[in-house]
Amino acid sequence: MSVALRQLSSVTGRSFEERGIPGGSLGASIGITSKLAAEQRPALEQLLFFNVNQHRVRVGIQQSIDTYGVPEIYEQDGGLRVRVGDIKGVQTLFAISDEGRPVGVAVFVRSAHERFAVLHLGVDPRLSLMSEQSTRVLLKLMHEIRSTARRTRGVDCIELVYKVRHAVRLHG
Repeated sequence: MSVALRQLSSVTGRSFEERGIPGGSLGASIGITSKLAAEQRPALEQLLFFNVNQHRVRVGIQQSIDTYGVPEIYEQDGGLRVRVGDIKGVQTLFAISDEGRPVGVAVFVRSAHERFAVLHLGVDPRLSLMSEQSTRVLLKLMHEIRSTARRTRGVDCIELVYKVRHAVRLHG
């Protein structure tokens, strides 16, 4: 999957560094990409496996793991990807800061002919200090998944595995 890098600017026009986000700035924009630099493995592990906000969706994470398998980070063609169990066709989108640091991740798969299933979502916990930015990262990732689903013949629904029986129809 090829995803064009897109920009998301701060609503106020101020950089996130000016707003005092701890642990470095988010920068003025967020990019979306399907490939993450290999040197970002520790940051991705922290985001995906050791995220301090996991308790908020623990039941959904367990349901996803029980149904689809355990996510695993691997390297391919000099970049990082995420696979889940032995499922074929798993895709990953990364929200990245200007510095190339991952601030969000979405892992999804076409689970049935007409459906994409979002298996895992994660946002940098430092963004939870500014819920507006955390929400914007999640919405940006979901927008990209929705755009991909609309371009994929036959897909008309996106299922959020973390939410019991929560699917979003693309048409109508």
